[in-house]
Amino acid sequence: MHITHLLSTTLLALLSYTGNNIVRYVVLLFLVFYAGVFIVQPLLPSARMLKLENIMAETADILQSANEEHMLSSRKFNLEVQLRLSRVNLTKSTLRARILEFELSYPAQEYLHIVGDLSAEIERCKREVKQIQIDILTAMESERQVLYNANIEEMIVVLSSGSTLRRIH
Repeated sequence: MHITHLLSTTLLALLSYTGNNIVRYVVLLFLVFYAGVFIVQPLLPSARMLKLENIMAETADILQSANEEHMLSSRKFNLEVQLRLSRVNLTKSTLRARILEFELSYPAQEYLHIVGDLSAEIERCKREVKQIQIDILTAMESERQVLYNANIEEMIVVLSSGSTLRRIH
């Protein structure tokens, strides 16, 4: 980001010293084009895929943590989550193969798919993974609430039996 700012500032300073309007317009056009590419880059399918992979890794970590902490007592729920993640992984692999085709052909071709089916499918996968993440976290919190309630009930029983023992003595 700093290099971009430095480059644009330097080019604008050089433009002020040139008296040729054509050179100014060419450099200005170049700067606008460069800024457009820089702004659009996060919307490329490959950038979206990277975000999807990060979200999937985070979700896998949450699922592993939940299983290690025994926060998902329902085997059916656990298997359903794993099935949903496997389906998303299959779709992700298919989408990744389509993105790799861009590297074999003209690299700028990927820019044509910013608003196409490929980007829409990647975004759909991201939403699905985020929903899976929410489902896992919700199930974990439900399990925690059950544990907290059990601990509270146990403490109430211990405290009430302790006060009964004191009254007897």
